[in-house]
Amino acid sequence: MVEIIYRPIQQIIILECIKYKSPSELLQSLILAPGQPAVLFWAEGVLFLPVPLSPSMEFFAEELAKGRIYWTSVSFTLMSEYQDKILVEKGPEASVINVSSSPTLKDVAKWLKENYDNL
Repeated sequence: MVEIIYRPIQQIIILECIKYKSPSELLQSLILAPGQPAVLFWAEGVLFLPVPLSPSMEFFAEELAKGRIYWTSVSFTLMSEYQDKILVEKGPEASVINVSSSPTLKDVAKWLKENYDNL
C-alpha cells in the first residue's frame, strides 16, 4: 500500500503587502493581457491576490521542503461580503473564489485583516 503523508504549510513569508481602498481599486491595479481573466481570492472579509515566488531556485526548494513558502507580494482590500464577480466600468472583470475552506488561505486572510491598519 502507498504511504500518504500530509505535511501542511508551516509558514508563509510575504515580502510585500499592497493595500487598496476598495475591490475596484484592486482590480484596476492588475496588469492583464487582453482577454485574460483575473481571479482573486476571498475569505474572512478580505479580497486578495497572492503572487507566489517560484520554488525553482535550490534555496526555495529547500524552504518548501521545510514547510515554508514565499510570496513576492499580496495585493488586498477589505470586502465584507463574498461575491463571485467584480466588475469595473470600462475596465477588467474578475472572478472571485471563496477560499474559506482552505485553513491556510483563511489564516492569511485573517492576518491581513488584523494587520490592515499597520500595513
